Amino acid sequence: MTLHSAKGLEFPVCFIIGMEEDILPHKKLSTGESNIEEERRLCYVGMTRAQERLYCSSAKRRRIYGRWQDMETSRFIEEMGVELLAHQ
Repeated sequence: MTLHSAKGLEFPVCFIIGMEEDILPHKKLSTGESNIEEERRLCYVGMTRAQERLYCSSAKRRRIYGRWQDMETSRFIEEMGVELLAHQ
């Protein structure tokens, strides 16, 4: 399910995967503050679908178009605050 299609729904447990720069926020939209705010809002929509537990994950390396790339954790995870995070 996409974040767009999750609007209005709630689930006991939610997983948001791909919480990396250039994925969430998307690379094509990461220029301009208004675009970042729209991506932040969309991320918030996904996070608030969780009634009890929310799992957000990011990869250190990802294969994109057949090539391995080092990935940077999404700024949205870092904006949550360390008291909400459990790193594994």
